[in-house]
Amino acid sequence: MPVGDEGYKPITEETAAKPKIEVVSCPDQSESFQHFIIRDEDHTLGNALKHILLEDPAVQFSGYVMPHPMERRIEVNIHTIEGESAVNVLKRSLLKLKEQNVAVKEMIKTEVERYKSAHPENFQ
Repeated sequence: MPVGDEGYKPITEETAAKPKIEVVSCPDQSESFQHFIIRDEDHTLGNALKHILLEDPAVQFSGYVMPHPMERRIEVNIHTIEGESAVNVLKRSLLKLKEQNVAVKEMIKTEVERYKSAHPENFQ
């Protein structure tokens, strides 16, 4: 489904029925090894999330795939040290990524305002 004029994908019955993040059952699954599907996302989130996950000392392995370029979903594998829940590590990493994005957004706003005040002739 294409992105609307407002810049977001409208919620339809098809997308509303499925959760944003799903834990997939697989034979080797344990609390420390989980496979997740994250819907309506692509390499933008996948690559950033992978790097945040790999910075976590509890993570032994993290990777993601985007099964098909026409399908907006990523599949994330997380393997943590024994005693550390992969679900908790994913939550922690998503929060850290969100905090980083908020900080970058604020830095950009600050720099734009600084530029505008230094070069008012460009904004008349």
